[in-house]
Amino acid sequence: MYKQLSRFLLGCALLTTAPAARSQTVEPPAIEGKHPFAILVDAQTAERCRPQIQAYKQTLESEGLPVYVVSNTWTAPEEVRQILVDLHHNKGLEGCVFIGDIPIAMVTKAQHLTSAFKMDEYRFDIHEASVPSDRFYDDFDLQFIPQGTPSKGLFHYYELAPDSPQYISCDIYSGRIKAQTAFGDPCEQIARYLEKVVREHRAATSFDRFVSYTGDGSYSNSLVAWRDEQMLLDEQFGDTFRHVQGAKFLRYSMQPFMKSTLIREVRRDDLDMMVFHEHGLPNRQYLSGTPYVSSAEEAAEEIGYILRGRARRSAASRRSAVRQAERLGLDTLWYCAVDTPEQLRKDSIADLRSGIILEEVARIKPNARFVIFDACYNGDFREDNFIAGHYILSDGRCVTAFANSVNVLQDKSAFDLLGLLGQGLRLGAWAKNIHILESHVIGDPTYRFTPAGPDPKINEMALKNDNGFWLAQLDSEIPDVQNLAMIRLWENDCPELTEILLDKMAASPHAVVRYNAFRLLESVGGEAFNKALRMAAYDRFEFLRRVAVTRMGRVGDDSFIPVLIDVYTQDRNAARIVFNIGESIQCFDSKKVTKAIDDYFADKTFFHADSLKKELLYKVNGYNGVPAAAEALSEIRNPETSEGMKLARISFLKNRPYHQITDELIALLRDDSQSETLRIRLAEALAWFDLSVHKDEIARAGRELLARPSLSAPFRKELTRMVNRLESKK
Repeated sequence: MYKQLSRFLLGCALLTTAPAARSQTVEPPAIEGKHPFAILVDAQTAERCRPQIQAYKQTLESEGLPVYVVSNTWTAPEEVRQILVDLHHNKGLEGCVFIGDIPIAMVTKAQHLTSAFKMDEYRFDIHEASVPSDRFYDDFDLQFIPQGTPSKGLFHYYELAPDSPQYISCDIYSGRIKAQTAFGDPCEQIARYLEKVVREHRAATSFDRFVSYTGDGSYSNSLVAWRDEQMLLDEQFGDTFRHVQGAKFLRYSMQPFMKSTLIREVRRDDLDMMVFHEHGLPNRQYLSGTPYVSSAEEAAEEIGYILRGRARRSAASRRSAVRQAERLGLDTLWYCAVDTPEQLRKDSIADLRSGIILEEVARIKPNARFVIFDACYNGDFREDNFIAGHYILSDGRCVTAFANSVNVLQDKSAFDLLGLLGQGLRLGAWAKNIHILESHVIGDPTYRFTPAGPDPKINEMALKNDNGFWLAQLDSEIPDVQNLAMIRLWENDCPELTEILLDKMAASPHAVVRYNAFRLLESVGGEAFNKALRMAAYDRFEFLRRVAVTRMGRVGDDSFIPVLIDVYTQDRNAARIVFNIGESIQCFDSKKVTKAIDDYFADKTFFHADSLKKELLYKVNGYNGVPAAAEALSEIRNPETSEGMKLARISFLKNRPYHQITDELIALLRDDSQSETLRIRLAEALAWFDLSVHKDEIARAGRELLARPSLSAPFRKELTRMVNRLESKK
C-alpha cells in the first residue's frame, strides 16, 4: 500500500543519504483537498501499528482532511523538517502529528521565546538548559544552528541562529504522540491510543462541559484574578454553559485538599475540557499547598509535617528545621520519629494529598477529552514518562493535552482563542496561533468538538490569508473570530493594523478582544503601545492590568511612574498586580520615583496613606537606602567583585531591565578592558531590553561594535543576536 516518496520529496537535499532514502516511504491521501495533514512515524511503529494508523487516516479523510503518511528510520530533525517544508510549499500542508520515535530538537539561545525559562546555559548541562521544542518543525522561518554537542538518542542540540527571526509565527500545527515506558510495549500502547482517537472522532462530542481548577500559588492566590476567568468564559462561549453542570470553577481553598474532587471531575464521562492552573513537574501536578486549619491541633500537625519534610532534605536543612522549631517554642516530639518507617509512611501518605503523581494517572483514567496543563514541566517529553503523556495514553477518553516542556510564567494568558474550540476548530489549529517555545499539543492535534449550532467551517476560515476577508471579520459576533482576524492582519502586516488595534483596545466590550489587541500592539511598540499601556492599566480585566504594569517596567517610559503609583494604591485587592508593580517600579530612576511618590501622597489623607507611602519608598530604595539598580551597577563595576557575582548581576537584567543605568551598561559593553565573558553576557542581557525606551541606543552601540574587525567570533555572534532582537519589527 505504501508508495515510494513522491518526486518533490525525492528532491530534498537533506534526504540524500542511502539509508534514509531506502527506508523512507510515503502514502499519499486517498482524497483531494487544498490543505492536507501529515502523519510522521518511525518505521517500527508504522509496521506494527499499521491497521490503527490506517484507521486514523481514514477517519480524518472521512472528515474531509487529506492525509499523508510518511515513515522512516529518522536520524535527524532536519530530515523531518524538510519533509514538512516541502509538503507545505508544494501541497499546502496545514498540520502534522509525530508518532513514536521522532527526533527531538533541544533548543538554546532562544529563552526570549519562552514565557519564563532562564536556566543558565553556561553553568548547567546542555540537556537540562535546552528547551525541547517542536517549533523547530512547525515554524519554518526560525533558523537553527547545530550546537556542536553530539546527539543522544532522539535528542539533537541546536541554538537559534543570531540572524533568525526573533518571534514565533507557526506555519503549520503539530502534535506529538510519544509512548510512556511505564505503560509497557510502545507500539501496543500507541495502537490502543489511536483506536481511542478514532472512537472519539466518531463520537462527535459537542463542547458544553468545562472545568477549571486554580491551584495553590497560582497568580499569587489572587481572588480577583480567579474571578475574571468566569467572565471570560461567558464572553467566549455565550450561553453554552447555562446548565449548572456546564462550567465549574474550582479553587484550592474550597477544601483542605482538592485532589479527590478533581479526580472525580476529570473522570466525568461527559467532560469535554479541563484546565489545571497549577505548579508542576514532569511527574507531578501540585494541586494544594498547606491547608487552612481550624484548630490548634491541626496547626501543630501541619507544622510538624512541614518541619519533618525540611529535616529530611539535608544536614543543613535539618539544622534549619531544628532552629525554626526552637523559635516557635516546639518541643522535640515533632522531630523524634522523623526517620522511622512508620512516620515516613504517614508523611508519604500526607504528601499525596496535595497532588497527582504519575503512578496514579493510569488508575484515574481521565475522561476529559482535552486537558490544558497551565503548569511547568507537565509536558516535558524529554522524559520517558510525563504527566501529559500519561493522561492521553491511559485507558480513559482523554485524547489531547496542551502542556509545557519547561517552566512557564504565571502571568501568561491561558484563555486565548478558546471560544474557537466551541466553533469546531481543530485543537492543533487553535494552538498554532498562541504557541510559545515550550507549549505543545500532546496527542491528536486534529481532534475538534462539534459546533452546537450551524457549522461555521471554522477550519477552512482559519486558513484564509486575505486581508479583505479578515477586515470583514473584525465585526464578527464571536469575540474570538475578531481576535483571529487581528492575528491574521498582524501576520500580513496590514497597513491599518495599529489604528485597528487601538480602536479595539478603547472600544471593545469584550475583555478577550481588548487583551488580544494589547498583545499585538506590544509588537508594534512606540507611542501606540504606550497609549495602550495607559488604557490597560485601568481596564476592568485584571489580567490585562497585571500584564500592563509589568510591561511598563520593561518599557521604562517616565510617564508611567505616576500611573504605577496610582494603580498600586487603588488596586490593593489585586495581589498579583501589587506584586508586579513592586518589581516594575525598580526599573525607573529612583530620584524621579521618590519625587513622584512624595507628590502623589502630598494631599492624600485616606486610611493607611502613610504606610502605603513607606511601603512604596521601601520598594524603590531598598532596606539599606540603596536602589537595586545602583547596587547592581556598583557590583558589576567593582574590580573586587568576583566574576561570578558580576555575571549573576548581569543575568538578572533579563528579568529586571534597569533602564536608568543603560548608559553605564553600554559603556561597559564598549570597554575593551572588561573581560570578553562579561561583555558577551552583557550583550546577551541587553537583548532583553527589546521594549525599552533605550533599545535604539543599545542597538546603535551594538552596530558600532560590529563594525570593528577585531571582534572575536563568540562576541560578534552575541552582538548580532542582540541587535537582531532589538531591531525586530515583531
